[in-house]
Amino acid sequence: MSEALLELKGVARYFDVSPPWLNRVIERKPRVLLKAVDGVDLAIHRGETLGLVGESGCGKSTIARVIVGLYAPTRGTIRYDGVVLAGEGAQDTDAATKRRARRSTQMIFQDPYASLNPRWRVADIVAEPMRVQDDALSPKDIVARVGALLTQVGLAPVDGIKYPHQFSGGQRQRISIARALATNPAFLVCDEPRRRSMFPSRRRC
Repeated sequence: MSEALLELKGVARYFDVSPPWLNRVIERKPRVLLKAVDGVDLAIHRGETLGLVGESGCGKSTIARVIVGLYAPTRGTIRYDGVVLAGEGAQDTDAATKRRARRSTQMIFQDPYASLNPRWRVADIVAEPMRVQDDALSPKDIVARVGALLTQVGLAPVDGIKYPHQFSGGQRQRISIARALATNPAFLVCDEPRRRSMFPSRRRC
């Protein structure tokens, strides 16, 4: 079997939920660590889909954020497309190589409204990843790509002039999906995807 696109070995993420330092000194209390993720091993190859199933609060969203780089792992190794992003050997990988590897990953967040800038129009939200990652695209190309993406997720190109608050929760999730697909990522992380949002019908809501 070919080398895994994504590989995690012994990945853990702890959060310090201790009381303030002064309180700990006065009350003689130790630090308190919340072990949100502890010792995760997994490998995902190109073309594969992996689903993490568990009760609320078991660490699914945390491991998703660790994979895309929003959280640094407390320990363990993360390798993506042959590049060590975290853990043993990561110090030997230059920052530019890590950035290039990260660019082919995108994430659809659990709360679509919280992840969308309420002051930006939908067209700008979807176009931003393209503007940041591909200097070769002309403004005309970006407009065309945004319209195609909105159509693909069951919205309409004209919806690009609206703001996130003008859409329902399901429609905002579709906007998040369009933004995640904007750069044609090789790896997509979906935090609690919903069937209706991930596979929208042709009919407008």
